[in-house]
Amino acid sequence: MQETPISFTVERSNRKTIGLYVERDGSVLVRAPLTEALERIKAVVDAKRKWIYRAQARWAALNPLQPGREFVSGESVYLLGQPHRLDFRTEASRGVHKEGDLLVMRTDDKPRAEELLKSYFRAEGLMKLPELVQQHARSMGLSPGTVRVQELGLRWGSCSDKGNLNFNWKAMAAPVEVLRYLVVHELAHLRHKNHSPQFWRVVEAEMPDWARHAEWLTAHGAEMVL
Repeated sequence: MQETPISFTVERSNRKTIGLYVERDGSVLVRAPLTEALERIKAVVDAKRKWIYRAQARWAALNPLQPGREFVSGESVYLLGQPHRLDFRTEASRGVHKEGDLLVMRTDDKPRAEELLKSYFRAEGLMKLPELVQQHARSMGLSPGTVRVQELGLRWGSCSDKGNLNFNWKAMAAPVEVLRYLVVHELAHLRHKNHSPQFWRVVEAEMPDWARHAEWLTAHGAEMVL
């Protein structure tokens, strides 16, 4: 019986090797050199068929479908690894502001609550992440470019060819040590654009317990949504 072809998305860049990834929604992403032939990419995907099926099954077990958020008072969201409750008030100021473990918004802003929270998470990221990048860049002897916090879909971070570091606003739900791992991971890409053994040696030299934080992302990534 002929096997069903595996659907995948190709992302091309100046990298030298083909990288294969199973995303949190079970989709398959192939990062490939600009000049790599599509037939060669298809062959690599087919050769990794069993690994892909195992990875998809693991993601499905670790990332069950999350219930839709209602955006009501008392509902919980995570910020820097800690649960915070939404609190809608008639007389609250516009936007989102934090009071202890409460994220306060105006009652009539409920229709815009998701948009407002995303903006708040991005703003928090722009306060926290550049500081962490500077700390670890000094320690690692690196000079990164601009730090951005934005929507990156299923990616936690990226490092551009110009050395700019991009982080997903959703990462602000994670504990600070996990954020540090993401920062170190992207900084290491300034030395090595791939995930070669040399890349992981750079990560481990700065953060010996990196694997624990990477596993936290694998286990809890699906929970880091609004």
